[in-house]
Amino acid sequence: MSEQLSLIDVPVDGLAERPARQRSRRAVRAVEGAPVASPTLAAGEALVEHRYPEALEFLREHGPDSVAVLHVLAVDAEVVDGRLVARASTRGLAERLGFLSKDSAHRRLRQLRRAGVLEALPSNGPMDPPTYVLHLDGTGITVTHHDPSR
Repeated sequence: MSEQLSLIDVPVDGLAERPARQRSRRAVRAVEGAPVASPTLAAGEALVEHRYPEALEFLREHGPDSVAVLHVLAVDAEVVDGRLVARASTRGLAERLGFLSKDSAHRRLRQLRRAGVLEALPSNGPMDPPTYVLHLDGTGITVTHHDPSR
């Protein structure tokens, strides 16, 4: 017959010690009016910034998937006549993000168009991906692209 040990009978060296929990980091507060270092961007890089609470409201209203789609479009966009213009297919967006299906990417594009954040431009041809103008006013999101003239 096998012998059963109660928890009291188990030797102390047989118990695994629980790792100590790390203390939470102290929150770092942003100081209003503090100088912000302007990042230097390399060719092909873009800086996407969120200003809170405006960006948080946009996130709450449209969801994280829409914000992710908007980021991909914003990073790939070019400035044309003072407007941010991006070309992207739903399949290309889904592949780039990796966590959305092409149908979900299409729904997010449609949602952003209804919200007035994206404006579809007329297609140049049947095989060209759709072209969108990004209207980021009111989203709390700004995009800075590398400027080769600097």
